[in-house]
Amino acid sequence: MPTVLVIDENRATLATIGRALQEAGFSVALASSGQEGLKLAVERGFDLVVADLRLPDVADVEVLKQLRQTLADVPVIVTGLASTASALEAGKLGAVDYFEKPIRPDHLVRLARTYVPDTSPAPAACSPDARISPQVIRTMHVIENRYVETTLHVGAVAQDLGVSTEHLCRVLKRHTGLTFVTLLRRTRVRAACRLLQTTTLSMKEISSRAGFSSASRFDRDFKTVCGVSPSAYRAGFWRRSVTNH
Repeated sequence: MPTVLVIDENRATLATIGRALQEAGFSVALASSGQEGLKLAVERGFDLVVADLRLPDVADVEVLKQLRQTLADVPVIVTGLASTASALEAGKLGAVDYFEKPIRPDHLVRLARTYVPDTSPAPAACSPDARISPQVIRTMHVIENRYVETTLHVGAVAQDLGVSTEHLCRVLKRHTGLTFVTLLRRTRVRAACRLLQTTTLSMKEISSRAGFSSASRFDRDFKTVCGVSPSAYRAGFWRRSVTNH
């Protein structure tokens, strides 16, 4: 079961987010302060972090900096920023998305599933499927390291792993609930989100840097994952950032 750490000083918000994520199939840990959240991050591993950065005990983006040291590759969704400068810094530190308060739990759950897609009940511990296949782990590493290659496809990865394309497709579907194409698309869209938040690159440049074969493909895939166009996403991100300035 995917695990999520939620950090927010407002206990009512914590309860609302925690309940929504639990009902959606996530295992949730709640922290009402930055220090408590950082302590949990050290003690336990998480698949996703949802954090309000306007915390009374840890200055602004400092909690994100420290989370990056402990959970280097874990996606972080930010739910509160103190300023436009904070938004820029959060993006540079790897925050994958920003939610303006008040948070709609259904929207947050949908976004959480984008970054941690497998929320189905875990198989019994005695089942061989309860262990993630090394082939799945290696495939995910390949995707993370090579998503910029526009010609990357499941057949080439399967050949590198020494298995058939059909076998790899079955293993990925069984363990993640997703196809190779979907996993690759989501990784590229996450990379594009970071560039949209932290740079002024053109859509064509972002498309290329994120591994999309064309600007039109970038626009289509981005809408599929995020529900909005890249330009609308960028405009909304900066509008929210300025509003919180």
